[in-house]
Amino acid sequence: MVLGECFYQMSNTIFHYDLTPAEFMVYSYLVSCAGQKGVCWPSIGKIALNCNCSENTVRKAVTALVKKRFIRRVSTYEDWQDGRSRQTNNTYYILNLPPVQSAATTPTKRYRQVESTTASPSPP
Repeated sequence: MVLGECFYQMSNTIFHYDLTPAEFMVYSYLVSCAGQKGVCWPSIGKIALNCNCSENTVRKAVTALVKKRFIRRVSTYEDWQDGRSRQTNNTYYILNLPPVQSAATTPTKRYRQVESTTASPSPP
């Protein structure tokens, strides 16, 4: 199924964090699933399928996003009448974005332009 007319919003400040491509992709997917309520529960397999990566990559990205305080992960269990229980999909809560480091603490890259030193062909 193609999402078609479905859209989600994410703050432009997301580009100011040091997220890996996998973390960015998984976070974006979770935000799109959570919608305005800020909570969702897709399986690791579904996240991997929709992000076109392995389940192991998703697990690592989720762990990093929890550590960086972008999301909160809550393990969810299903209890059966005979007393057994099993873990089901995790529940993910989208948290407010953490503060961005100020420009004073972030190292600045300086770029300079260098003219080409290759000789241009001489006119005939």
